[in-house]
Amino acid sequence: MKCPLTTVRGRGRPARADTVMAREAILHQAFLAFARQGYDGVSQRQLATECGVSDSLLHHHFGSKQGLWQEAADSEFAPLVARLQDQLEMLASQGDAANTLRQNLPLALKLMMTNPAVLQFLFREGEGDSERSEYLRATYVRPYLARLDELFTQGVAAGQLRPLQAVIRHALVLGTMRSLVIPGVLQAELSPHLSSPDALSNYIDEAASTLYAGFSHTSFHSMPSDSGDQA
Repeated sequence: MKCPLTTVRGRGRPARADTVMAREAILHQAFLAFARQGYDGVSQRQLATECGVSDSLLHHHFGSKQGLWQEAADSEFAPLVARLQDQLEMLASQGDAANTLRQNLPLALKLMMTNPAVLQFLFREGEGDSERSEYLRATYVRPYLARLDELFTQGVAAGQLRPLQAVIRHALVLGTMRSLVIPGVLQAELSPHLSSPDALSNYIDEAASTLYAGFSHTSFHSMPSDSGDQA
């Protein structure tokens, strides 16, 4: 799909407004292309052609492909992460740490799935060892996880949550997130659960409930035993 990078100004319309609209369109189109194909999978020439502008215009606006990538990433990640943080802090102001995490998990997953391209971008671009991957992790992923870790530590101290290693919790939650946009070998099994907003919402609710049950100190100790008592 072509993006409107150049516009024809109507009489009396400020040129600055056209410039802002054009820049936003470039960033959004570039972000989608990077999410689909990855940084190395799309050239600046391809981006320019897809948007119907010249290489020189992209260079004028962003300086380099790397500059375009970073500004495109920031334009999508910054507002979404801000909403995630605001939601988390609102919940934290209303209850204890364990309940905050329990309520936040499904809400956060659903919020992220309002823009699935962000998750596609994160898992395509954030999983390597490049400077770009580290930028995503350091700027957006680690600060949010650190706040979740603070709340989890409070829940452990209150005796409500199990003292699990942070890396285990992160792997479980991020793995669930990844499956929503990159099902991989579970494509056929997950497809019905991702086929509609209602199906997706129900799937997220159940997945989040299962994850939290595993984190919960109480649920862990009340699970049935696999010992000979059942025989």
